Amino acid sequence: MEIREVKDREALEHFHAVEAASLAHDHVALPADPAEEHLPVVLGEQPSGEHVSYITGYAAGTPVSAMTVTMWTLDNLTSANVEVRVHPDHRRRGHGRAMTAHALDLVRSAGRSRVFIETPWLPDGSEGPAFPLLRSLGAREVLVDVRRLLDLQAFPVGDPPAVPEGYRLAQWVDTAPDDVVEGLAYLMHRMVLDAPMGEMDYEAERWDVARYRESEASCQRRNRRRLTAVVQHEESGEVAGLTELALNGDRHDVAYQWNTIVDPRHRGHGLGLVLKAWNHKQLVDRFPAARWVNTWNAASNTFMIAVNERLGFRPAEKWSEWQLDL
Repeated sequence: MEIREVKDREALEHFHAVEAASLAHDHVALPADPAEEHLPVVLGEQPSGEHVSYITGYAAGTPVSAMTVTMWTLDNLTSANVEVRVHPDHRRRGHGRAMTAHALDLVRSAGRSRVFIETPWLPDGSEGPAFPLLRSLGAREVLVDVRRLLDLQAFPVGDPPAVPEGYRLAQWVDTAPDDVVEGLAYLMHRMVLDAPMGEMDYEAERWDVARYRESEASCQRRNRRRLTAVVQHEESGEVAGLTELALNGDRHDVAYQWNTIVDPRHRGHGLGLVLKAWNHKQLVDRFPAARWVNTWNAASNTFMIAVNERLGFRPAEKWSEWQLDL
């Protein structure tokens, strides 16, 4: 197999064809991101705090596998994240193993010593085909996630609950007001501290106002729309919680839940449900073609799972996060 990094638009189309075929075959309502979302990275405009590489594997000139390697640049400087997909017509031929070996070589050459790889279980609840390979490499399963899917036709968005006394709600698309950005950066830093991480050796991310603003700019370069809702504590002005949804600017049927967090100092008021319900209303009001919302939760995160199920999310499949120390 010949392995090439994606460096131009034509190579990106090869990469995207494998991604699209693989995701359509394996999952419901989890399509490949449009190729245009990846183009800024291919042209050298990296996301905030990351260096991303797209890599395609070819057999006899035909693209058969696609891989994304992400190395963090502001934190987790000894770690990398790897995603490998093989075209459904070319599986069971060693392409996934070859791509994974190439990824480990890249990670080692960059002076990094830890790799995270997330893989799905099969629809019948049995282990996914990548599990034996990862075990043979010495990887260990460190976290179990469940992807939940909200069908907005089956569970239409109703009137959101009232915002609790002492708090006020703010919402926007794409660009945050200046007065909340510092609070948003603080909550983004807290995500890894507060969310269940199982046995993952993953450091808290370093966020400040500049990084948050760059993350907004990166979304816009990649034609991603980010819908955010926050609650602020009226007395102190603190940003007490936030939630985000994202979708492609030209494809509105599928949305993705990004971060949701409530500051520990403001828990116990039902703010998680309030935030998500109001952001779902913002989604359908602004993008009425929205049909599906994807979310992932650690299986141990019973609080957020309960909130999501009240909103209509239902389990779609299980995923496992693996850690390989080199």
